[in-house]
Amino acid sequence: MPSSGTLSDHYLRRRCALAHSLTPGTWRDAATTLNRGQATVWVPVRVGIAIAVVFVVGGLIGRGDIAGFAALGALTSAFCRADPYPVRMPRLLVTSGTLVLFVVFGAVLGAAGVSMPVQVVAMAIAAGVAVLVLGACRIVGPGPVVMIFAAAAAVGFATSVGDVVEVAVAAVIGSVIGVAASLAPWMFLAARGAGRDSHAPRVSVWTDLRRVTEPDLVMSALRVAVACAVAAGVAAAAGLSHPMWAAMGAIATLQGLNFHLSVHRGVQRLIGNIAGALIAAGLLALPLGYWGAVVLIVLLQTAAELLVTINYGLCSLAVTPMALLLTALGAGLTPDVALDRVLDTAVGVVLGIVFGALTIARHDTVHHTVAGAQVVAAR
Repeated sequence: MPSSGTLSDHYLRRRCALAHSLTPGTWRDAATTLNRGQATVWVPVRVGIAIAVVFVVGGLIGRGDIAGFAALGALTSAFCRADPYPVRMPRLLVTSGTLVLFVVFGAVLGAAGVSMPVQVVAMAIAAGVAVLVLGACRIVGPGPVVMIFAAAAAVGFATSVGDVVEVAVAAVIGSVIGVAASLAPWMFLAARGAGRDSHAPRVSVWTDLRRVTEPDLVMSALRVAVACAVAAGVAAAAGLSHPMWAAMGAIATLQGLNFHLSVHRGVQRLIGNIAGALIAAGLLALPLGYWGAVVLIVLLQTAAELLVTINYGLCSLAVTPMALLLTALGAGLTPDVALDRVLDTAVGVVLGIVFGALTIARHDTVHHTVAGAQVVAAR
């Protein structure tokens, strides 16, 4: 049984973490910190090209209604961007397979007409699974939030078995294009006999997947799953229209490597969503049509990939209107949905930060800044 001293230490650690999330300096740093030296151009361009290809093909064959699911598959190209090519290839295959499975999973839920409580529980479990798979395989990128976004979009679209098949095929085609776009430079060099990274160590995803039972990874998955369920449940109980957006806010917040980074991500996502929602409201009010929306989606997604290494808030500023335009292609949205996006995201971010503080790890001391000094002094 934990001693009173241990319980006191846990209480102080959580109190310190919550205090850190409320300090003006934390919010200021999150909003203004820029990592200019980490920006790269070619990866965002490849992601933009992959998405543009699937939208153009979808429009030309008259299937713009499911082109968005192909675009979600093409987002595979946004993962593993820093990995050497021999390492990247198997990880991309895992990523693309996971994305397709999540699209199918969401479509099945939609076609089955399950209730909102069942959706919330199912999505929470799925979020935990995504954390386990991506974490075990050391897959770096947009993270589990993209998987849940893909599944949620499929839930709202699919009403029949035929819809499930169509979105699955679209996601598979898009993921193949995404993998090809990410590996294009390597394939080009191989064709010329210049096998760059040919001596890089290769990875076995089957070996990596055995890591899903590691305690730290399991704990991270449980934290995300519970936070996802609570955030979506609170949003639904409050009468908000898109509770899974709240779940995504919580997931994105908890993707930080430690509590300090989680708070930064949460603050940046909230600020970026507010500004991005204003942009989205203006864009949704315009008669863009399919091609106009596609041009904006490609530009916004490319900008998001360019900005993600600079400041996550700026990335969210681009992602928010992109996501709403993408959703509008299949479901049709009005400008007032921008307010829903802000409210749902705020619920998710706040609950994500609170849950992160309540479950903070013993070794997580990065947040012990001004707030930590105040708590220690009070002690």
